[in-house]
Amino acid sequence: MKRHFLITVLIAALMFFLAFQIYMIHSIWRQKEEILFMRYKTLSREALTILLTKKKANGFEKAMDVTDKFTELVIGEQIPLLRTEADTVTIRKEVLSQVYKIIEKNEHLSGFIRDYIEKYGYDSKFETFTFINPFTLITDDGDFVIYDTIPPPPRKTMIVVNSFKEEHNNFVIGYSLLIDLTRKNEMVFREASLSFSLITASILIVLIVFWVTWKNLAEERRLSELKTDFINNMTHELKTPLSTITVAGRTLEKNQVLSDPGKVLETAKLIGKQSVHLNQLINTILEVSLLERTEFELDKHKVNPEELIHQIIAAFLTSCDGCAVIEEEYRTSDLTVQLDILYFTTMINNLLANAVKYCETDPVIKVSAVPEGGNLVVSVSDNGIGISREHLDHIFEKFYRITHGNIHKTKGLGLGLYYVRRIATAHGGDVTVTSKPGRGTTFRISIPQ
Repeated sequence: MKRHFLITVLIAALMFFLAFQIYMIHSIWRQKEEILFMRYKTLSREALTILLTKKKANGFEKAMDVTDKFTELVIGEQIPLLRTEADTVTIRKEVLSQVYKIIEKNEHLSGFIRDYIEKYGYDSKFETFTFINPFTLITDDGDFVIYDTIPPPPRKTMIVVNSFKEEHNNFVIGYSLLIDLTRKNEMVFREASLSFSLITASILIVLIVFWVTWKNLAEERRLSELKTDFINNMTHELKTPLSTITVAGRTLEKNQVLSDPGKVLETAKLIGKQSVHLNQLINTILEVSLLERTEFELDKHKVNPEELIHQIIAAFLTSCDGCAVIEEEYRTSDLTVQLDILYFTTMINNLLANAVKYCETDPVIKVSAVPEGGNLVVSVSDNGIGISREHLDHIFEKFYRITHGNIHKTKGLGLGLYYVRRIATAHGGDVTVTSKPGRGTTFRISIPQ
């Protein structure tokens, strides 16, 4: 319950933190965006003020002069020729289009503003354009409206620098200069990059801490489950010989058994066999406990691997009454290796015992020993039930046992393969495994020569 509560609190805290960081990113973006718009509006209006103060001009003088001459020609030559409403619509479009082109070509306020902003070190790659509203020609017959409507609201990337209204010889015009920050997002991101980097770093740190915490909790849970499984397995393993010894002891109390020397001897042998098995279980647990606290102290001797492995196999087959067919292959007749004979024997015996234990048919085991790249490589292959991929990374862990499928029917404490790896690494080598479910398993032990 505590673990589940802690996980829930961690996830809730992580979600709250991520939501807060997203809110912070949004707030910083909005703030930087407002600052950006305010900066460009302020600087552009400062530039206009300087221009008006020093030169008594707003930068559209030449454009207005050219427009005045253009409209004079329109009033004198084209307006008198208008006969229909379609002609009027056409001339209005053409005049407005030409005036826009004249202003774009001849105004120099935009360039002055761009230079002024660039002088302060800010990005001057923005678009400027003039919006005309209204625009009326002054004719002898009265005003001729070219354009007069409600202006649309500027886009979110636009800044209105200033609006002007002027009356000249041939026209009346209202116009506004606008700056369009088309690269607004890029500019905001560049200015907020430091803040975003810090936020991103904090998110990564929190995610890493969360992942490490989660991993530790998962590991703690896994170890707790392994501990529980080990206690259950150990209890089962210990109960079997103890129950047998108890039953055998009660059997010896019966008169009909005491009167039969053969039955007494048979029962005594059974007690002795189960006592040895019980003693082996206890010694195995004590040895592993000792290995956790201290390093292996190897008593190495120069031995010929072929002779030693052949002796181990012969002894194994004798002890299990020929429980398997073992095929041997050696290429080490002239090779000697520094090995701890006792530990090496234990390692090979554990692999042979597993090959027999986890086989649903008649066990056939192949054992080979070959020199390879300066190492002695011992392979033990079987025709057993195999190991699925999800368990291969865990089978060398202490107390680990596969608890589903057919394997749960076998006895054991989950220490054999753990012991195999510890012995191999103590010799300066390693052990690897390949397996396919239903097609057997191969263990490769590599030990430096």
